[in-house]
Amino acid sequence: MGDAFGAIRAVARAELRVGWRATLLMALVFGLVAGIVLGGIGLAGRTATAYPRLVDAVHLDDARALVAADQPQLAAAVPSLPAVAQARTDEAWIAQLDGPALRFVSIGAPTTEHEALVDPVIIDGRAPARDAPDEIIVSEPLAQSSGLGVGATVTLGMLTLDQVSRFDVGFGPPAGPTTTVRVVGIARMPSWGGALANVQAGPAFAAKFLPDIVGYSIYVRFTPDADAAQRFGAAFARTAAVVDQISPSVVSQYLPHSVELPSATVDPSVRAAEQVLVGGLILFVVVLALGGLQVLGQSMLRHHSARGGTQGVESALGMRASERTAARALAAVGAAVVAGIVAGGVALASGWLEPLGSQARFEPTPGFRPVWALVVLGGIGTAVVFLLVVAAAAAIAGRRRAAVVPPVRAAAINPFRRWPAAVLGMRLAIHGRVGRGGVPAVATVVAASLAMAGVVAAVAFGASLQRLVDTPARYGQAADLTIVDAREPDVARLVADPRVAALDVGAAGSAELADGDAVEVASRDVRKGHMPIAVAGGRMPAAPDEVAVGPRLASRLGVDVGDTLEVRRVHGGTVVLRIVGKAVLTSQNQGGIGDGVVVTPDVMRAITPGQPLYDAAVLAVPGTADALFAELSQGLEVFQREVPTAVGNLADLVTLPELLALVLAVVAGAGLVHALLTSGRRHAREVAVLSVLGATPGQVRATLAVMAATTVLPALVIGVPLGLGAARVLWWQLATATGVAGDLAVPGRLLVVIVPAVLAGALLLSLAPAARAARTPPAVALATG
Repeated sequence: MGDAFGAIRAVARAELRVGWRATLLMALVFGLVAGIVLGGIGLAGRTATAYPRLVDAVHLDDARALVAADQPQLAAAVPSLPAVAQARTDEAWIAQLDGPALRFVSIGAPTTEHEALVDPVIIDGRAPARDAPDEIIVSEPLAQSSGLGVGATVTLGMLTLDQVSRFDVGFGPPAGPTTTVRVVGIARMPSWGGALANVQAGPAFAAKFLPDIVGYSIYVRFTPDADAAQRFGAAFARTAAVVDQISPSVVSQYLPHSVELPSATVDPSVRAAEQVLVGGLILFVVVLALGGLQVLGQSMLRHHSARGGTQGVESALGMRASERTAARALAAVGAAVVAGIVAGGVALASGWLEPLGSQARFEPTPGFRPVWALVVLGGIGTAVVFLLVVAAAAAIAGRRRAAVVPPVRAAAINPFRRWPAAVLGMRLAIHGRVGRGGVPAVATVVAASLAMAGVVAAVAFGASLQRLVDTPARYGQAADLTIVDAREPDVARLVADPRVAALDVGAAGSAELADGDAVEVASRDVRKGHMPIAVAGGRMPAAPDEVAVGPRLASRLGVDVGDTLEVRRVHGGTVVLRIVGKAVLTSQNQGGIGDGVVVTPDVMRAITPGQPLYDAAVLAVPGTADALFAELSQGLEVFQREVPTAVGNLADLVTLPELLALVLAVVAGAGLVHALLTSGRRHAREVAVLSVLGATPGQVRATLAVMAATTVLPALVIGVPLGLGAARVLWWQLATATGVAGDLAVPGRLLVVIVPAVLAGALLLSLAPAARAARTPPAVALATG
């Protein structure tokens, strides 16, 4: 035993003296690749957990509701309703921002202490001081859209409850008090809007402006019951109905008695974006890891094969194969430690990487956040894998010396048969093997086909993303300007304005399906021109018995064009509507893209209770939108085109498919180049036999060219359709979750270029082994083969 270990140490020292530079270089390269892989795993984990970690950090409520100020008895009853474990009631205001454009914001402020219930994460600045009535924090979306930052001062003109009730007819300047406040922080939450105001103040603000409130924002934590949400919702609806009979609100058309469930309701586009980002990162990590292992394995195999004669001598001296392998693994221990340290260091540095794309806006703890278990265990694992690959390569190289070269039948490679180059080239490509005793060469074709499918799928998916981002009509934002609470005199003036190319008056409200589910309803009244509206199949409704359903709602209800939808009328009974299309419209009432239905204005009035919210969508003549906005915003609440959050989430993904396609192309290209270049070496003996039997250099080149083409053509024939099919499925899933059209943007030009380019590259690469065969005498090739 001692003699064997002494022999192993002696061989290991000899290996270190001769090959330490090459081994150390591969350790550095492999450590870097492994570090990037570990960093990708850590980044995928941080991206996937950003939303749930933010939910925990802000102590997200289970339910919330907005109650009008003239119904305080309803707000007071909420804490005692069934399934309520904890409740918090804030005062709410609506104020006009003093600025160049007419803007209104909602404000919320607590009056009492609240513990572990709705605490926005402050990502810049600090929270308002409890005794400071002039300090506020603003939401990230508001800060970005309005240009507000920490230290900015804002003048607020408070609206009265009576003015809020007259939003649809106009009310003049704010009748409430005016105050100047200072932004002291920017806050982050999973979502804003509805009962959660975009501006949050402190108790001192609430005490100062208590007489001017327009409502109460109520946040609820449920008891741990399975049916808590249903019991609370039913109890709230019953209580609200009783209060409405006793004391109806003057703003009931704007503050319906609805309950939001923020903990249970997550925007599907958030989940879809998270899945695409994490899935893309995982694919990137897998491809990079396999590529790194391939490079390390091939390099170590070449390294040990170059000195294969040494193992033959060691074998003759009595060393077993396991001892020879152990000696070379022992010689690589130092390099393995270096690989582990490099990998751990890169993984540690990746802690500075925040979640990718849209998920970064959910990160509750921006900045350095390393995963120590990944750093330590990943570094150790990298060292172990490095040693295993070195040992495996040494073992394979030791066995290759005993390999027997199979005989080559002259009849099988007769160059004088008809179409010899085609027959022989395909035979060599199909029946060849990657190294003697290795895997069949057909595995190269399978791997290349999968890589090509991945490249095509990534490119097609990216093209679909880019088309969506670049085409506002595809996500329901064709209009350049949207006028909130549009009134007929303003609409008539705009219709006569030559700068307006198209104008639709829209109405939005809520209706109830026959099964009791609430659904957002919209109608579009065309007043001028043609407003582009994306229809994901079918058309827009034109008759009173027709309806267009949003793609996301259609998926949730399981309906399609040609089906029917039964909706309850306001004054009793139901109306059956025939689905004639899937319309892509952005909600004007806190809903998502493609979540509602579109009907004609007459049907809208029949199925929607209360006062709808009106808006005017304006498509300006090219080059006039900015001037028209500047003019209209002086007296109207006008918004320029805004990218919805769901589409913004997808816009952040545009570069990911391109990166994946590049990585896949590089890895697949490297594998194909290696396979094609080494094919000449693998078949040097067959090529020599061809020459001996009288094949000309041109026939040899043609044979090798056919062999190369036979390798890559199946990858193109199989990989391209497979990639397009995969991209179509992935895009349909993402588009449905987002609410936009699910048709795939096929990159036709790229496909026209990529097929001949790959084939031409393979043919050019086949010239290298052909030139080597021409320089090598047949006798030498046969002797060394």
